[in-house]
Amino acid sequence: MEPYTPSLATILTVSQLNGRIRELLENALPYVRVRGEIFDLKMPASGHLYFTLADGEAQIRAVVWRTARMRITHSPRNGEAVQVTGRVTVYPPRGEYQLVVEAMTPAGSGSDREMLLKLHAQLNAEGIFSPQRKKPLPLLPRIIGVVTSRSGAALQDILRVLDERMVGYHLILAHARVQGDGAAAEIAAALDRLNQDGRCQVILCGRGGGSADDLSAFNSELVVRAIARSKIPVISAVGHEVDTSLADLAADLRAATPTAAAQRVAGDRQALQERLTSLQQRLLQAARKKMLLHQEHLKRTLLQLRHPRQRIESHRLRCDELPERLARAIHHRLLNQQQHVQHLQQRLSAVVHQPLDRRRHRLATLLAALHSLSPAAVLQRGYALVHNQQGQIVRQADSLQPNDSIQVTLAQGSLQASVVHIKNTI
Repeated sequence: MEPYTPSLATILTVSQLNGRIRELLENALPYVRVRGEIFDLKMPASGHLYFTLADGEAQIRAVVWRTARMRITHSPRNGEAVQVTGRVTVYPPRGEYQLVVEAMTPAGSGSDREMLLKLHAQLNAEGIFSPQRKKPLPLLPRIIGVVTSRSGAALQDILRVLDERMVGYHLILAHARVQGDGAAAEIAAALDRLNQDGRCQVILCGRGGGSADDLSAFNSELVVRAIARSKIPVISAVGHEVDTSLADLAADLRAATPTAAAQRVAGDRQALQERLTSLQQRLLQAARKKMLLHQEHLKRTLLQLRHPRQRIESHRLRCDELPERLARAIHHRLLNQQQHVQHLQQRLSAVVHQPLDRRRHRLATLLAALHSLSPAAVLQRGYALVHNQQGQIVRQADSLQPNDSIQVTLAQGSLQASVVHIKNTI
């Protein structure tokens, strides 16, 4: 039965496993110092270095990337004992781990580079080099602060460029030594003074070129933190191309030389003039186009305008036409009303006369039936009505006596008679 561990809860691919191993190694060993001997050294045209670092019992593959190699002053050799500082990483496609070397010295000696890497890691962890901290630079600032030596060539280079490209600028110099003992403290203090003064819109901080030792002040923690806390945008102007100082990383903009920094602040006069000319032309074109549009609109408006007399005559003609139009409208309306009334009358006639005709026909039928039952109709057929003296109809002969007076009603006229003889029928 397989032993259970939390890692068995998920099935990993090979690449996922190598990725996890890489994360574990790089997190557990961000930077290490290793001593050993160099074997199998390779120097391809790419500028990288590949070698194996070994002692008597084990070995590890190592690489120095071209950018790191430019910072390493020591030239390694096969069989040489060295002390290196670097990061352990894994190459996932082959599942191999290796040492990425950042600094190298002969075995037994200290390394300023190692101290610099340690300081870089600390400041980077604090976010001092973060791009989100960078402040935007002003366009054509009029008041410029400079932190450098008053006797150095950097100041003269800056003044020359500003004089050539700007008119009416104001420069505030915060003098500081830029190399030697105490230089870092003076540079940091000068930056703080310009911030306290508050007049500058931008600060140029730097010096001319020199050796690595000459430029060490700009790798000082004092200078880096002074740049980071500056409320005014800072341009680093350290005259070296090969390496990048910590001051360069902390500044809002890095310029390769003091001259380049001054050019960035002053801008290119010719380019600005061309830009201004282009904007002027665009403005004139836009104004002309706008004017033409207004002229066209004005023409269309003028065409629509008429003399007041024409407007009055037009309204007079319209007033003359209105009675006729009103009469036609009324006549048309009356015709419509008449047609509507006729239609309603037809509907009313259909609704009223049809039932009335039916009732008239039935009444005629009833009258004919009633007439056929009328005594007058019976009398017309030769019958007669006999009334006694009391005016009652005589229906039986034995209800009378001889000599009784009777009235005989005929279809036309009546007779007064007396009973002579009575004859009963069975």
